[in-house]
Amino acid sequence: MCESLFPLPLPRNARLWHGKRVGIFGGSFHPPHEGHRLIATEALNHFDLDAVWWMVSPKNPIKSTSGHQDFQERLAITTEFVSHPRMVVTDIEARLGTPYSYKTVLALKRLFPKTEFIWIAGMDNAVLFHRWNDWKKLSKLIPFVFFNRPPGMMKINNNRLRMLRTLAHRADIRTAQEIENKTVFWMYKGRSKNMSSTEIRNKTKR
Repeated sequence: MCESLFPLPLPRNARLWHGKRVGIFGGSFHPPHEGHRLIATEALNHFDLDAVWWMVSPKNPIKSTSGHQDFQERLAITTEFVSHPRMVVTDIEARLGTPYSYKTVLALKRLFPKTEFIWIAGMDNAVLFHRWNDWKKLSKLIPFVFFNRPPGMMKINNNRLRMLRTLAHRADIRTAQEIENKTVFWMYKGRSKNMSSTEIRNKTKR
């Protein structure tokens, strides 16, 4: 584990995050793996981020919690896994008590008004995005970037988010630029790892 250059993202530290561009990387991380690390690193490089927040979710509303690892245990494992000075593991969603990403983003924009946020995820999340609570409102609150992560990329051509014309859709940018709301960035190319937390869990049960 490497010590972060940044403080924990808490409301009392909000001024220390002023003027920063931050990638929100939300997930259960049950467990975190190299595919997650690659997405976070690619986001840092391509979007000129100051930091990435690995936001460990207390639970995933659209996935079964059967056999789900304890939140504090997942938080500890993710904290141990992340070893980059510009990456921070946070339990802020649990602290906020916001059960859905839409509510979480609203709260973060209120508590960190001078921080620029962008949500980063694997392409597999885009496949299920239309099942997220208030997904259309959420997609207009904050820019989203989805990175190539098999097998999700093969399933998004007719995806409801991809077809949403109230958003700007941009593909495979290679340099940092102004990142505007109501924009979804689709990173089809680049490095990827065909890994999933579910597969890792299933292998450990054998």
